[in-house]
Parts: sequence; structure tokens; C-alpha cells
Amino acid sequence: MKKQFVLFSMGIIAGILTYAFVAGNKTEDKSSAILKVLQSNCDCDQIKQFIYVKGLAVSDQGVSTETAEYELKNCKYSDLNTEANRINQLLIKKVDGYEKIDRFTLEFVNRNSSKLVIINNGTINH
Repeated sequence: MKKQFVLFSMGIIAGILTYAFVAGNKTEDKSSAILKVLQSNCDCDQIKQFIYVKGLAVSDQGVSTETAEYELKNCKYSDLNTEANRINQLLIKKVDGYEKIDRFTLEFVNRNSSKLVIINNGTINH
């Protein structure tokens, strides 16, 4: 009986560790997938990931459980709203779990200005 309890306990611990490892890899995969989609579908000089955080965060914008920010430098596009909608639709289609990101920010930077596009759970805030 004692041996069965020890084996059962070890199985539970192994299951928890396996779950934590798999869940941790999915977080990295989502972040990397977003960056790959942006790099392969945007005509920009440089695309950088500023932050990708999964966990409870409180800020001036409110409470979030997942936050991501990317900077796109010197991009070629004709209209910011059209480009933001295009990128948002690409991310919805190509990145699993993208719509679960509470606060997703794209910062379009060029020599003259910096413009922010904020997307909450796959919906652009215009």
C-alpha cells in the first residue's frame, strides 16, 4: 500500500512538471510565431519585440493576463488603419491563441512620428 502511494505521488509530480514544461514552451511559441508573422508579412526596416508577458499585470491601462508589444520601424504602407487591420487578421489566422492576448500593441515608428495601435483580444481599438 505504501509503495502504491509513493508511485502515485511520483506520477502526480511528474505530471505537474510535464504540464509546466509544455505550457512554458507554448508561451515562447506564441511569441515567436507573432514575430515570424510580422517579419514575413510586413515591409519594414526593422521589427522588434519589446515585451511579451504572461501573468497578471496591473497598469494605467487596466489589468491583463497577457501583454505583448512590438515595434515596427520605417514600414511601407499607405494607410495605418488598413495596415493594422491586415496585420490583425493575419495574426488571428496564423497564431494559435493570439485572440487571448489582453493587450497587444504595435508601435509604428519612422523619422517623423510614432503611432500606436492597441489590440485587445483580437479587436483593434480605433
